[in-house]
Amino acid sequence: MERVRFSIFFSVFVAMVGLMIIAPVMPPLIRELGLSETHSGLIISLGSVAMAVMAPVWGRWSDIKGRKPVILIGFIGMFVSYVLFTATMYAGLTKLISGGLLVILLIIARSMVGLFIPAVPSSAQAYMADVTDEKGRSAGMALIGAANGMGLVLGPAIAGGFALIGLIWPLYIGAMLPLVAFIVVLLLIPAQKPVIQEKPPRVNPLQKELRLYLFAGLATMLSIVTLQVVGGFYFQDQLSLTTKETARMVSMGLMLSGVAMIVTQGIQMKKTKWEPKPLILVGSLLLIISMLLFLFIISPIGFYVAFAFFGIGAGLMMPGFMAGSSLAVAREQQGGVSGLVAAVQGISAMIAPILSTTLYQVDKHLPFVVVAAIVLLMAITLLSVKNKISASMSVQ
Repeated sequence: MERVRFSIFFSVFVAMVGLMIIAPVMPPLIRELGLSETHSGLIISLGSVAMAVMAPVWGRWSDIKGRKPVILIGFIGMFVSYVLFTATMYAGLTKLISGGLLVILLIIARSMVGLFIPAVPSSAQAYMADVTDEKGRSAGMALIGAANGMGLVLGPAIAGGFALIGLIWPLYIGAMLPLVAFIVVLLLIPAQKPVIQEKPPRVNPLQKELRLYLFAGLATMLSIVTLQVVGGFYFQDQLSLTTKETARMVSMGLMLSGVAMIVTQGIQMKKTKWEPKPLILVGSLLLIISMLLFLFIISPIGFYVAFAFFGIGAGLMMPGFMAGSSLAVAREQQGGVSGLVAAVQGISAMIAPILSTTLYQVDKHLPFVVVAAIVLLMAITLLSVKNKISASMSVQ
């Protein structure tokens, strides 16, 4: 069991690193290629579209073909995609290709990365649901949340370290990690029979309990991406920082938030009795507090405290909505629901950058206000539904 848990953790970690390792080096690489910020946004956004579209498909395939084969296919696809993306970048940097052809090839390669990455987290989450009971589901999903958090922290750090050798070096690492993960999964995860032998029952994302947890997932991921996208602009404008000071503060803040997230989820792994709804509600309260701190405590110390609260809140909400979604469906639908959870992450990555930057241009405080409002609305909805259920049970 321990080797399975390690393999699931490592698989999700590598997938998240594969997603995050591109982000820090994309802006300077795009400028080295002579392309514009619009091209960069297009390349990243279309990769997110591929993630959102393919995540439910991979989840359903894991129900039919088995979790392990889909994870292995995902890593092979990630390797091939990264090789193509890196080769295209190299060809552009050495002036072998340029202009429209370069942009098209980068979009295709980045979309392929987005196509294969969700095969791993959606299948890994379904596998965790297979090997845990209802009481241990939140603790199991906390392990996956910790892997996400660690990838969120170490992905940019790995990119920054290897970028000192050369801007394209993080992409070489991004290509090698899936091969290492492929070997780990191949050797450590035992093969299992597919959960279902016939056509899998489709998961309806609008069914009563599930839609609440997917809403919680959307609120969580919108919060995370929004802070990543506009945080730097906000801190620079509020504290009159230089670009280097801003980069240092954002890096430290995101690292602090990631560490808080990992520690929070590490504690949850040992507290197997924590249920999804309380995790989400407490986490949402901490997320709202962090937004208020960002808005009203205008100082470096205040912002760092806000980052810590944000990390703890997100660290509670992520396993909460993952476990809740898993428990809301039948055993033969675990792959399908895991795909929907991964799709929510892709949708957030599409919506949040455009929404947050547009709001920021109207008023720099608006992105944080809107995030707090969405999280509050989600919490109120979750509470009201819970209260209705309790009331109906008491009447009976």
